[in-house]
Amino acid sequence: MNLIDYVKQNGNKDFKTEKFNDVDALILSIIPYVPFDNIIPAFKRKAILLKDIIKKLDKDLMRAKGVFVGNTFKLIETMASSKRYSDIAFYNYMYIVNTEMQFGALTMKLPDKSTFIAFAGTDTSIVGWEEDFKMAYMYPGASQKYATIYLNNAIKLFDKNIRIGGHSKGGNLAICSAMNTKFYIKPRIKQIYNFDGPGFLKEQIESKEYKTIERKIKMYIPEQSIIGMILYHTPDYKVVKARHFNILQHDVFNWKLDKNGFILSKQNKRSKNLEERLTKKLDNISIPERLNLVENMFNLFKKNDIKDTKEIKINSIFKLFKSFKELDKETKNQLIEFLIIIFIK
Repeated sequence: MNLIDYVKQNGNKDFKTEKFNDVDALILSIIPYVPFDNIIPAFKRKAILLKDIIKKLDKDLMRAKGVFVGNTFKLIETMASSKRYSDIAFYNYMYIVNTEMQFGALTMKLPDKSTFIAFAGTDTSIVGWEEDFKMAYMYPGASQKYATIYLNNAIKLFDKNIRIGGHSKGGNLAICSAMNTKFYIKPRIKQIYNFDGPGFLKEQIESKEYKTIERKIKMYIPEQSIIGMILYHTPDYKVVKARHFNILQHDVFNWKLDKNGFILSKQNKRSKNLEERLTKKLDNISIPERLNLVENMFNLFKKNDIKDTKEIKINSIFKLFKSFKELDKETKNQLIEFLIIIFIK
């Protein structure tokens, strides 16, 4: 079963009958992907229950946003008619897109009085991937800075039981915000969830800020994870069985569950090899070289009108190689190796 099936099966159990679990965290983590513009105000002390929000969402608009957002809307519809999720209060919705960042977040108050803050991540769009790969040379990025600002403003005096989560880039933002939040908020954070999100530069993983929250991090990846293997991260992650292959497994609606939760599996060799080779590769090149590499890679995608990672097949990679003529030899060789590591081997 997928997430929608899971909610159908378990939605009759309230949080007294069945305590908050990691699947709940994933479900709440992807909700900010849905556009709540003009429905949920930011920082105006006004909360709206999920069962009331669903009446305000435009079904046609949700479908027009693509398969992932469409599936997330179906998930919210199912949640709104369930005992477990219908009375969750939503507030502080934000979504910002500008030349520096794409940032989204939502605060939720659960019936068990706990608070969950979810940060929006990326889907399979090339634009979203580019922001993930910029983390290979930039810290903190604009979204990472804003995540901390958001968390500091969202948490109130009586919020004692706090969880933070996100999928893809949102998982990274969840960790980053917890690392850098105000000293009196940090002890109240119970758990931090990273669902197949990219990691950090080595300097950040070894920092005091990271060490103070490391034990609170829970990370889940699919068997053929790509995004979750970028940069340094906790070694204690769990692997979920998933449908389809490669980047399509980044879509959490392809993750497999049963009535008890995630169906766990083992990371496949390609994903593990990617983790090791990509980290080693980045360790051997300077920050300016990383910037040049990432910029050149995504400029090639844009010049070849590749807008979604679903369009990247082995054949298209070799077609991209023909576009390398304008690059110097060293950059060209690095870029070829980088693309092969990620998309072919």
